[in-house]
Amino acid sequence: MISDLGDPQPGRSLSLRRIAFAIVALYLLSFAQVSPAGASPMRLSALGAQSWLVFDVTNLQQHPSLARTFAHADVELFDEWAGAVVPIGTSGAVGLFLNRPTPTIGRLNDYTATTGSRAFRSLVSTPWLDGVASMRLGGSTDVGVALRVAYDRSHRGAAEASTSLRQALIGLSFGAGKSRGLDVTVRLDHVAFRDRDEGFSASETDGTGLGVEVRGRWQLQSGLYTIPWISWEQSKAGLAPESRTLTALQSGLGINARPNASTLVVAGLLLGVDEEEVIDATGVVRRHRVVQMPTTVGGIEVQAGSMSIRVGIRHCAGWVQRTAEGVTDESFSTHLVSHVGVGFRFGDVAVDGLLRKQILRDGPYLLTGDADEGGLFTNLSLTYFLFD
Repeated sequence: MISDLGDPQPGRSLSLRRIAFAIVALYLLSFAQVSPAGASPMRLSALGAQSWLVFDVTNLQQHPSLARTFAHADVELFDEWAGAVVPIGTSGAVGLFLNRPTPTIGRLNDYTATTGSRAFRSLVSTPWLDGVASMRLGGSTDVGVALRVAYDRSHRGAAEASTSLRQALIGLSFGAGKSRGLDVTVRLDHVAFRDRDEGFSASETDGTGLGVEVRGRWQLQSGLYTIPWISWEQSKAGLAPESRTLTALQSGLGINARPNASTLVVAGLLLGVDEEEVIDATGVVRRHRVVQMPTTVGGIEVQAGSMSIRVGIRHCAGWVQRTAEGVTDESFSTHLVSHVGVGFRFGDVAVDGLLRKQILRDGPYLLTGDADEGGLFTNLSLTYFLFD
């Protein structure tokens, strides 16, 4: 006799109900008021993670001269940073970002974790100041500046350790609103280290860095741009008696196309080389070089109502060379990364998220901060636009 007429597979039924709930929720949201597609770091990640291929607020990290064009307020809900750029009249803008990470800070922390005393290795520099301002010089030319400071310090008894990174960016943008344009930014860095304990002291007070980034945009026809791009930087800063030199060069060529008002396609090919060289007090050289073979990036965004679906891929091939204690190891590898994203735009407010690719197997919950715990989204950002 059957006494239980319930679902013979309750776990499977619950998973299907979650999926149905998520699909219905996304479907209803797509009927909201139609607005232009938004822009955020989550949108960029879903489109291949190359800021130079898109024209949106993510360009401000490299080009402060675009602050007037991309005035906005942004809250990264999971990455724990926020910022706002506010227009001043029709010819200027000022902005402040709170705790926004940058690639330069990340590389600095990677180095401090591998050298010096225990106190020095525990340091993690975080942004203390990150401000930007821009103004129109006249016609279609804008100038912008950005000042950034990252810092950390530890002091316990006789042990004292600190790191600081100061950056100034100066940029020019030509051709706003025209068929051809150019964005140019020069970055100056100053790095200082201190590592002191009883009977031991090391420091670097004059570490320097220089970077240049140039992006062109050339409209071939309505809605179709070709984008050449090049970036170079070099930093010389090490904890004495070590000396450390970091050099990076990347270049690429891409397209940004709108076949119609609701579709965006980006694609690009880039090459590059990164090299870090550390020479210790005895003259022993440690070198890490990564040669980036032709890397293919592509992404598509399709908008329906206020909802946007995004899919992006990045195929990388790299040659890695490591030299330590006179021995050199070399390796070659390739890998492909893909992302799926969803965005919603309600008036001037946009919510962008990265979808968890396993949602059709064991979920979803509506929201989670982990890539493997059944969530619909693995990351979210909230952006308010001040320039539309």
